[in-house]
Amino acid sequence: MKKITRFFASILLVAMVILMVGCGASSKDTKDDKSAGNETASGSKETTTASSDKAEKESSGEKVTLKVQWIGDFKLEDSTDPISGETRKGVKILEEEFEKQNPDIDLEYIIMGWDDYQKKTQSMIMAGEADLYQAPGIAALAAQDLLEPLQPYIDKDNFDIGVYIDGQIDGWKVVGVSDSDPQIYGLPLIADTRFIVYDKQIFDEWGVPYLSAQPTLEEVMDCAKKMTGTNPVTGEQNYGIFHKGTDGGDTVMNINEYYGGTWGTGNTAAELVMNFDSDTMIKAMETLVELNKYAPEGVMVNQGGELFGTENNNIAINLRANPAVINNIEALGLSDRYAVSRLFINEEHGMGGMFAGSPIVMASNSKVKDAAWEYLKFTSSDFFAEYFWENQRNEGLPVIKNALKFDGIANNENISAIMDTLQYLWTPRYVYRAGEARGILTTAVEDVTLNGKSPAEVLSAAQKEVEEWIAAQ
Repeated sequence: MKKITRFFASILLVAMVILMVGCGASSKDTKDDKSAGNETASGSKETTTASSDKAEKESSGEKVTLKVQWIGDFKLEDSTDPISGETRKGVKILEEEFEKQNPDIDLEYIIMGWDDYQKKTQSMIMAGEADLYQAPGIAALAAQDLLEPLQPYIDKDNFDIGVYIDGQIDGWKVVGVSDSDPQIYGLPLIADTRFIVYDKQIFDEWGVPYLSAQPTLEEVMDCAKKMTGTNPVTGEQNYGIFHKGTDGGDTVMNINEYYGGTWGTGNTAAELVMNFDSDTMIKAMETLVELNKYAPEGVMVNQGGELFGTENNNIAINLRANPAVINNIEALGLSDRYAVSRLFINEEHGMGGMFAGSPIVMASNSKVKDAAWEYLKFTSSDFFAEYFWENQRNEGLPVIKNALKFDGIANNENISAIMDTLQYLWTPRYVYRAGEARGILTTAVEDVTLNGKSPAEVLSAAQKEVEEWIAAQ
């Protein structure tokens, strides 16, 4: 009986040991799972662990995923240009080339439209949905500490920012949370500009000499006046000038620069000083009223210029055209008929006109910053610029100096003239255009041109309103 009891006791002891070992293993597995974030109650633990894994992959040389957001009419696959009918290669070409040069990086594009792009981009950055972003609204993002400063990366690699067309780097400099002066938070991605385009055929029909490469305001005004009325050859109604009325604020500002004025000073909303009611601004507003006498009646609401750039054009001068206008003219085979001249500049500063386009920025919360920096450098390459020029020129212009040698630019008088305008744009870009101040100025222009109010009185009220807005920042 004792032997049986002792036998069962031995079995019980073995079972207890096995059970203890099993419990120990189970406890260890649970601990490991929590470390991996698999059984945590909070999402923040899971995110931290995932980020750590991603960073470890990058440092160990394993393949990492790099996500790049672009805005506009970009396509991953090849597509057909709606105007020329030619095939446009998709951004997949860039993806393949970048991955070929960087086999340890898996590149993914996220493409979205322009509608409400600023809010969407900010939301994406805060959610960590991508690593790099096309960011025309760079100033607001830097002010919220959402962007990675790029100067340390530039210094580390001795990256030559001289590859960019003059003014392109300075144009996108902005002030971050801890900065006292504008810094580099983005590299140029897409260039944009405004310029004068005129119809040489209409000039010939009226017997008016062509505009000079850098016309004076008086020259433009005189030509517009002479060619408004019944065309002496065709008998059709002609208008001397057209401009995009809803961009009236920028038009007045550029005329203001011609008269020696500036938009103001400051790098952040709270320190802005506006010159809305200066003598030169008042004079510029009066000049726009005069110019509108030689424009179609609906010019201030963007009506009346529909025929410009076509075979049946009835307007001599387009005062503020964008690159898409020339692209359309070329697609219609009318390049020889139209010519390009520069817009006005402030002679003292050697600059004038709205700096525009898009930079590409790195999110401060990116977990693959080294990979992101490699892509940023890739966007300055000839390969990237050639792809953009050949397939995406409807979105803007290339930003590097070597592009000036590309076929279709170097041998094209109009495109060369457009590229030449880039170096004269006002830099850093007009800070007021990214805030409520732009709307205040636009409303002032409309009050004068559409409602017939006094330029001096309207601009005085606009100055008061913008100062109240600045004080509230």
